[in-house]
Amino acid sequence: MEKKLNALYRQIAETVNQMIPEEWEDFHFYAQVSDTGGGTYFYYKSTGYNEYVYSLDIPELYKLDEKKFKALKRSLLPMSEEIRNIFKENDQEPWYSFTMSLQKNGKFKMHFDYTNWFDTEYSFSDQMIIWKYKYLNEKPQDQKLQQIIDKYLLEYPENPI
Repeated sequence: MEKKLNALYRQIAETVNQMIPEEWEDFHFYAQVSDTGGGTYFYYKSTGYNEYVYSLDIPELYKLDEKKFKALKRSLLPMSEEIRNIFKENDQEPWYSFTMSLQKNGKFKMHFDYTNWFDTEYSFSDQMIIWKYKYLNEKPQDQKLQQIIDKYLLEYPENPI
């Protein structure tokens, strides 16, 4: 199980690396997977910059071949689904999402979230706001968005996302 998972983690990291058109300091990859579908995205920080770049903005920002970029992006969900399948095949509790964090120096972290977000009132965009708060230290300027984070932290003090 561990060898299969490590191979998939490496594959995801290499794919994300191929999608980033410049030197980077770190990236945070998010996958949400269920039996009915899912989605992925990532943010990365360029060397020498403090702002994170959203994966879906890359083709436009860097004038990349959109077909090639989309093909790489589409490959990320099946890899993420395979990680979940390996958990299930080995009688591990299936998670609903994970975040992979990788730094340029090779420091690597995986965080699995077992919260079934589909059964909550948090929309996908709410979850993204919360995720960005946790992993990118992005604090919303808008009071309404900050209320989403405050509510989440009250309901989920362990900050599982």
